[in-house]
Amino acid sequence: MNFPPPGYDDENVVPQHQLSSLLDQIESELLKIRSVFEVQEFAVPVELEFGQLRASADELGEDYPFLIEHLITDYKHFRDEPNQDKLEQLFSDVKSLQLLLVG
Repeated sequence: MNFPPPGYDDENVVPQHQLSSLLDQIESELLKIRSVFEVQEFAVPVELEFGQLRASADELGEDYPFLIEHLITDYKHFRDEPNQDKLEQLFSDVKSLQLLLVG
Protein backbone atom coordinates (compact mmCIF):
# COMPACT_ATOMS: atom_id res chain seq x y z
CA MET A 1 0.00 0.00 0.00
CA ASN A 2 1.11 3.52 -0.72
CA PHE A 3 0.88 5.91 2.19
CA PRO A 4 1.34 9.68 2.04
CA PRO A 5 4.68 10.91 3.37
CA PRO A 6 4.93 11.86 7.05
CA GLY A 7 3.35 15.23 7.70
CA TYR A 8 1.36 15.14 4.46
CA ASP A 9 -1.84 16.24 6.13
CA ASP A 10 -0.07 18.29 8.77
CA GLU A 11 -1.16 21.95 8.77
CA ASN A 12 2.51 22.95 9.11
CA VAL A 13 3.57 21.54 5.72
CA VAL A 14 2.63 24.62 3.67
CA PRO A 15 4.14 27.18 6.10
CA GLN A 16 7.31 25.09 6.40
CA HIS A 17 7.62 24.91 2.62
CA GLN A 18 6.99 28.64 2.34
CA LEU A 19 9.55 29.52 5.01
CA SER A 20 12.06 27.14 3.46
CA SER A 21 11.60 28.81 0.08
CA LEU A 22 12.04 32.28 1.58
CA LEU A 23 15.21 31.18 3.40
CA ASP A 24 16.58 29.81 0.12
CA GLN A 25 15.95 33.20 -1.49
CA ILE A 26 17.72 35.00 1.37
CA GLU A 27 20.64 32.59 1.13
CA SER A 28 20.87 33.28 -2.60
CA GLU A 29 20.96 37.04 -1.98
CA LEU A 30 23.58 36.61 0.74
CA LEU A 31 25.73 34.60 -1.66
CA LYS A 32 25.58 37.49 -4.13
CA ILE A 33 26.57 39.91 -1.36
CA ARG A 34 29.42 37.62 -0.31
CA SER A 35 30.79 37.61 -3.87
CA VAL A 36 30.81 41.42 -3.83
CA PHE A 37 32.64 41.39 -0.50
CA GLU A 38 35.29 39.08 -1.91
CA VAL A 39 35.92 41.51 -4.76
CA GLN A 40 35.35 44.94 -3.24
CA GLU A 41 35.17 44.52 0.56
CA PHE A 42 31.90 46.44 0.75
CA ALA A 43 28.30 46.02 -0.31
CA VAL A 44 24.98 47.77 -0.20
CA PRO A 45 22.62 44.86 0.34
CA VAL A 46 19.15 44.72 -1.14
CA GLU A 47 16.25 45.10 1.25
CA LEU A 48 14.61 41.82 2.11
CA GLU A 49 10.89 41.25 2.51
CA PHE A 50 10.56 40.69 6.25
CA GLY A 51 6.76 40.62 6.30
CA GLN A 52 6.63 37.29 4.48
CA LEU A 53 9.25 35.80 6.78
CA ARG A 54 7.35 36.91 9.87
CA ALA A 55 4.02 35.61 8.54
CA SER A 56 5.46 32.18 7.71
CA ALA A 57 7.22 31.95 11.06
CA ASP A 58 4.07 32.96 12.95
CA GLU A 59 2.15 30.13 11.29
CA LEU A 60 4.73 27.62 12.54
CA GLY A 61 4.84 29.04 16.06
CA GLU A 62 7.24 28.51 18.94
CA ASP A 63 10.92 28.89 17.94
CA TYR A 64 10.47 30.31 14.47
CA PRO A 65 9.32 33.89 15.22
CA PHE A 66 12.20 34.37 17.67
CA LEU A 67 14.77 33.09 15.16
CA ILE A 68 13.31 35.19 12.33
CA GLU A 69 13.50 38.32 14.50
CA HIS A 70 17.11 37.42 15.29
CA LEU A 71 17.83 37.08 11.55
CA ILE A 72 16.16 40.42 10.82
CA THR A 73 18.11 42.17 13.59
CA ASP A 74 21.39 40.71 12.32
CA TYR A 75 20.50 41.77 8.78
CA LYS A 76 19.80 45.34 9.89
CA HIS A 77 23.16 45.46 11.71
CA PHE A 78 24.84 44.20 8.57
CA ARG A 79 22.98 46.70 6.36
CA ASP A 80 24.03 49.58 8.63
CA GLU A 81 27.70 48.52 8.84
CA PRO A 82 28.54 45.83 6.29
CA ASN A 83 31.47 43.60 7.17
CA GLN A 84 32.49 40.00 6.67
CA ASP A 85 31.75 38.88 10.25
CA LYS A 86 28.19 40.20 10.14
CA LEU A 87 27.66 38.56 6.76
CA GLU A 88 28.84 35.22 8.12
CA GLN A 89 26.45 35.63 11.06
CA LEU A 90 23.59 36.04 8.59
CA PHE A 91 24.58 32.80 6.87
CA SER A 92 24.65 31.12 10.26
CA ASP A 93 21.15 32.43 11.07
CA VAL A 94 19.76 31.15 7.77
CA LYS A 95 21.42 27.74 8.18
CA SER A 96 20.04 27.40 11.72
CA LEU A 97 16.53 28.03 10.46
CA GLN A 98 16.97 25.66 7.54
CA LEU A 99 18.16 22.91 9.88
CA LEU A 100 15.19 23.50 12.19
CA LEU A 101 12.84 23.10 9.23
CA VAL A 102 14.46 19.82 8.19
CA GLY A 103 14.71 18.43 11.71
